Amino acid sequence: MSEWKAFLSRISLFPTVPPAPPTPSALDLYRRIWGEPDSFHKQPNALMQTVVEGRHGHLQVNCLAQPTRIDFNLTAAPTQEAQTTVALIDHPIELRDELKRIIGILDEGLVSNTVSRVALNLHFLNLKPSYEEANKAVTKIIPDQYGVTVTDEEDFVFQINRPHMDEDIRDVKMNFITRWSVERFEVLTIPIQIGGVPAAAGMLSSLKPENFISASVLFDNNNTPIRPLTGKEQSALLRKAFDAAVEMQREIGLSIEGF
Repeated sequence: MSEWKAFLSRISLFPTVPPAPPTPSALDLYRRIWGEPDSFHKQPNALMQTVVEGRHGHLQVNCLAQPTRIDFNLTAAPTQEAQTTVALIDHPIELRDELKRIIGILDEGLVSNTVSRVALNLHFLNLKPSYEEANKAVTKIIPDQYGVTVTDEEDFVFQINRPHMDEDIRDVKMNFITRWSVERFEVLTIPIQIGGVPAAAGMLSSLKPENFISASVLFDNNNTPIRPLTGKEQSALLRKAFDAAVEMQREIGLSIEGF
């Protein structure tokens, strides 16, 4: 079994400014994809980000919308065990299928004729006890042609882009970005008293976050902004972005189940 697991995935749409016609609201978008949400946070200022979120199977899903950007985020749904560590997705096939389903819904014109750029983001982690072991894990999956070597250094980041012009959609340039890094996460567990009441302020002030070190690889595939894309063009580009991420993770040896 691979030590690498999915941490986060995101599909992003970038409407034209100003969008014409107006894009659907975050609540409408969420309902079209996942049904009724668990929570809805609407900002009084229309220029600020609106957040709608809920649970879908083993995934925590949300839609974040503002005038120039729409994000569909998928992470691990909260569990008792995940409260004291970095929450990773233990059902990668479910993640894969959900990404494909969202891309298929976009094909139907969910946000049509206002989006000029799309992006697909896949982020994988491999938790390690030290920087040295995290560096070893991440450099193991960097192709030898780049000649990257590190030992116990911190804040390691290495990124490449393999751009090319799309063969099917005129004037579209695709960016296929891979970023290898070692990251540090802080997880703070807040005790909840009987009745769902948070712990007293004095108790909270004494809490200390737990630190986790992880090897990290991020695939960020997108197109450069052009004219407004139809729903079918958005979906076609996102499928290519997804397929490229899947191919790259296999090429570097992540071996994620279902990908």
